[in-house]
Amino acid sequence: MKRIFKIIINCWENEPNRYLVWLPFLFALGIALYFALPTEPKMWLVLLISEIWLFLLFLFRNSVVRSIFIGGLVIICGFINVYVHTIYVSHHVEFQPQKTDYLSGKIVDISYSDKSHQRLLIDNVKDFNAPLKGRFRVTVTNLQEHFEVGQCVELVATVFPPSRMPIMAGFQLDRKYFFEKISGIGYANSEIFTIKCTEQSWAMSLKSAINKLRQDISEQVAEILPTEQSGVASALFIGEKSRISPHIINNYRGSGLAHFLSVSGLHLGTIAVLVFFFIRLILALIPFVALQFDIKKPAAITAIIFSAAYLSISGMAVPAQRAFIMTAVVFVGIIFNRQAISMRMVSLAALIILILQPQALISVSFQMSFAAVYALVAFYEHYASKINHLARRGGIFNKIFWYLSGIVVGDFVASLATMPFSTYHFHQIALYTSLGNLLAGPLIGLWLMPNVLVCLVALPLGLLRYPLLMLGYGIELLNKITDYVAGLPHSLLAVHSLSFGGFIAIVIGGYWLCVCSQKWRFWGVMPIIFGVASMFFYQSPDMIISPNGKAIAIRNQEKQMVLISPHADNWLKRIWRENFSIIENTKMLDDVLQCKNDECTYQKRIRFNNNGDFELNGKKQNICAGGYFYLQKNPYFEPLWNCSNKRLWNPVSEISD
Repeated sequence: MKRIFKIIINCWENEPNRYLVWLPFLFALGIALYFALPTEPKMWLVLLISEIWLFLLFLFRNSVVRSIFIGGLVIICGFINVYVHTIYVSHHVEFQPQKTDYLSGKIVDISYSDKSHQRLLIDNVKDFNAPLKGRFRVTVTNLQEHFEVGQCVELVATVFPPSRMPIMAGFQLDRKYFFEKISGIGYANSEIFTIKCTEQSWAMSLKSAINKLRQDISEQVAEILPTEQSGVASALFIGEKSRISPHIINNYRGSGLAHFLSVSGLHLGTIAVLVFFFIRLILALIPFVALQFDIKKPAAITAIIFSAAYLSISGMAVPAQRAFIMTAVVFVGIIFNRQAISMRMVSLAALIILILQPQALISVSFQMSFAAVYALVAFYEHYASKINHLARRGGIFNKIFWYLSGIVVGDFVASLATMPFSTYHFHQIALYTSLGNLLAGPLIGLWLMPNVLVCLVALPLGLLRYPLLMLGYGIELLNKITDYVAGLPHSLLAVHSLSFGGFIAIVIGGYWLCVCSQKWRFWGVMPIIFGVASMFFYQSPDMIISPNGKAIAIRNQEKQMVLISPHADNWLKRIWRENFSIIENTKMLDDVLQCKNDECTYQKRIRFNNNGDFELNGKKQNICAGGYFYLQKNPYFEPLWNCSNKRLWNPVSEISD
């Protein structure tokens, strides 16, 4: 044991350049601990633990012990940061039961539903003269006129609080809406009238102006390009994917190119590099400037400014923020003659985002974006010099070979890093991502992204039409590539056997493997093996119940989940279909389900009726929150959440109806 402890100390002391890299991990651990709690922590308890920890940190002076306490302090800081942020947001959001009310406010964003209905996000909402907390998203099913961001409107709408997700340990819709400060969602019951807006602060006015610009871009794109092209183009310009048809989105997912639809490092990085080299080329053509000044620096400054503008109109999603921070750091490094591509740069970007938006940790985009970047930077640090040495040999064909190999290898590394996240969150793996990226990589890098830059430059000049048509031709070809790759046999592999514990083990092991530089980095393989092995011991639920028993799914003899509630709403069906691949053929339950009158028995162990009563082996179960029944080995029921304990983001739900 002493020998192992000595090895750990030696390895830790030999990696002083990696200390900063562990800060975002420990900070994120504190955030994760907060979200994992079943109920809200007491403020006095949080302050007490923090003060005791600070006292212990002051008390112990030994370097090794002090490092442990410093790490614990970073975890506490992450916990306090998200705790304070959540309390702040809770004062700006108020969930109320479903009701029909008069609403008036300002349109701050417009998106579209699957049925192409406009969804207005209204801020500064009032019920007559009574101000309401938060923002409200209202779907307009009967569109009378064209609405614009920045308009103030009044209407009668039916609104209700965001629903809790009817699954366990997955994406939580109510929590997402809470941190977006959305108090209610619903639909308009009346004609919508425009009214005069009251004056707002300069910050709100600037935000409204940016959102108005985003809407104008989206409408121009929709007017010039066909529907299948305009949706993808809007995603590239303003990060708005609501106009893309589900068929095209599924094709991009099946081909492993779904990341192209989200503005991230690929987009911001490519645009910034193109601006950098274009400005540098122009300055190089002016002899006086080229001979007297270092033209890389003004080119880098211009690239940062252009990237910031692109970030603003793209919607500022978490991957875009991460990409901008990293891009800015790279060009700041060029300005000060420093090498910027390093693990520290990635960690700095992660830490900044987690401090400003701690809730980003639980978003899939944050997790997958940073997983891919950490893996690529780690691969670059260990193998880039060898690959560059091989690529310099030979002629043009050798360079083409290594260019194509770089696309495949980079895609393989990124896909391997994001695979645990796509498996856990989306329950599927795209098997032909390398083929999709190999076919689409040259098109994206040599045609699409340069045309996006030309469109952005042409936009304020009123010359968007022709560059946008050129971009549309490339998008059409890309859509055909994704359709071909997604149409190959078994392009998507369904996986429903990765538990939360196994997922966390893989994430920890992968992070250790990426950030450590000494040989002990291979210790990270052990938790990865444990996480993968846990998939073979994963126990799937045999019966799923929605809150209050309004919908039920049962596993048949062929291990398929079958929905037996014909009146279940479409939203619940979609969630269960994505997470459990449910089917709706009740004839496939003849061997496991026996029903008589209003009562049914499943597997001779679970008895339930139309009144919402459920019994497991003769013992009545409390299914107020819904949950999972497990019948293998020791049968038990696990509720989706505790009916009595709620977090600040939990809305008024079905439980209290």
